[in-house]
Amino acid sequence: MGLITCVMASGRSKWQDGEQARRADYIFMEAQRQNALENNAAYYELLNRAYRLDTTQTAVGHDLGYLIMMTADNDSDMFQEGYDMMAAHFNAHPDDYYSAVFYGTVNDRLRLSDEAVRVWTTLDSLFPNKPEISFKLAEALTATGDTASIRKAVAVYDRLEDAEGADVGLASRKIRAYYALGDTSSMRRELNELLASSPKSSEYNIYAGELFAAMGRTDSALHYLNRACELDSTNGLAYFQRANLYRSMGDSVAFDREVFRALRQDNLDLNTKLSMFKSYIQELYADTLQQPRINDLFSVLIEQNPHEVDVRDLYTAYLIAIDNYRGAAEQTSYALDIDPSNQERWSAVVSLYMQADDYRRATQEGERALRYHPDSPMLYMITATGYSMIDDQDKALDYFNKAYSLADTANNVLRSKILGAIGDSYYKTEKKDSAFVYYDRAIKLDPGNMLAMNNCAYFLACEGRDLDRAEQLSAITVRDNPQNPTSLDTYAWVFFKKGDYAMARQYIDAAMANESELSAEILHHAGDIYFMDGHPDEALEFWKKALKLDPKDELLARKVKHKTFFYK
Repeated sequence: MGLITCVMASGRSKWQDGEQARRADYIFMEAQRQNALENNAAYYELLNRAYRLDTTQTAVGHDLGYLIMMTADNDSDMFQEGYDMMAAHFNAHPDDYYSAVFYGTVNDRLRLSDEAVRVWTTLDSLFPNKPEISFKLAEALTATGDTASIRKAVAVYDRLEDAEGADVGLASRKIRAYYALGDTSSMRRELNELLASSPKSSEYNIYAGELFAAMGRTDSALHYLNRACELDSTNGLAYFQRANLYRSMGDSVAFDREVFRALRQDNLDLNTKLSMFKSYIQELYADTLQQPRINDLFSVLIEQNPHEVDVRDLYTAYLIAIDNYRGAAEQTSYALDIDPSNQERWSAVVSLYMQADDYRRATQEGERALRYHPDSPMLYMITATGYSMIDDQDKALDYFNKAYSLADTANNVLRSKILGAIGDSYYKTEKKDSAFVYYDRAIKLDPGNMLAMNNCAYFLACEGRDLDRAEQLSAITVRDNPQNPTSLDTYAWVFFKKGDYAMARQYIDAAMANESELSAEILHHAGDIYFMDGHPDEALEFWKKALKLDPKDELLARKVKHKTFFYK
């Protein structure tokens, strides 16, 4: 009876173990389904449950271990736990190819050279017909930095070369290994063998040029790059590498020539062309003599890649750099025809047309943008700004209010900007009390809104009301940015209105010193301030300059004609 009882107990245990394994398998399959659905939290939880039910399932442990490593942050114990789970599966099942390759790659990235070599050596012996594994083994051996290991890597490369034949990628790896060994004679021999295997290969000559350039042997580098160009006059990469060599040699004329040759080649990939063109533009965009050639090259790139927004974006950046805002807006508009989903480009095109002083076109682009992004507070705001600039204040106020209703209630900075802009529109429509109410709301919502503070202070000064508050607000903006000419001009005007002409003169001088292109408004203010501070001759010169910039200003014309100050 005792024997029967023991057997029955043993049978129940085996059944229970099998049930646990079946449950673990089911949960593991559900985990994989959740992973495919990108439900990461569920994937992790289900993997964890499956593994805890049956810890003999090392494949589950491998997947769970990697997730644990990825979520360990700075917890070294947790990280080690995950790593050990991956290692356990490899040790138990090194023939699980994909998991083993993944584990080897993890070791490569963690720079655990000894373990990486062990993994790739094992896989190389198990899968001798997979050259990608042999490459991984050779790279891991080279990464150890150990001379004996690097020589083993060379032997692996030799084995691959016997099986696969000569190849520039394989040769470059062998040469890097010889370089690590300091064996320059073997490097040259390997290169010569590569070139001899296909003497008319433009690709091999390019590689030789790159190698000698890296070694600082420019004459040899130029020889092989010239040879590559002769062998294949349409090889854009050859011209690209020759351009880089000329650049390193300080030969700007040759560099310029090679850039243009390379960019005109159809077979040079777009990313390489854009990379080359960026460096070229950065060096030469300020040279006005180069602008026609640069524009010509952009035309070539656009003709070659008519549907690539990256080309349009680069052209836009270049046109902005040379202050061609209208051209930049047109290129951005073309990019939006290709991809109208990009909201940032819509904001950019509206802003660029405004910078080009084409406010009507800016509103048109803004309306187009809102058809694609009807819930964007930013697009409503910048479109409203365009309407305000063409003096359609009713439309501007409608759009500003729509922007405010769409803005995130937690985004006080944006909401404050919108309220300040509403204040500007109300002031333009002579609803001055409403304007100051909105300025106050904007400043209260965001005490860092310097534009609202400056505008409120300036218009208070213009109205001659609450000048102490105007001085208070303006002082804050000047402290925030002591070199801002707009803030300095406002501060000067507040002091002028308060009758403190000496202080007004001090700040208007600072405003003019910090402004690269003086506006009619600042010059007009300077004339008024200098006149009231007892300097009529200087005042007259400022008024004359202001009148040249704004010849329709009747008040300025009277001041110049009569050489004296008028209030109205």
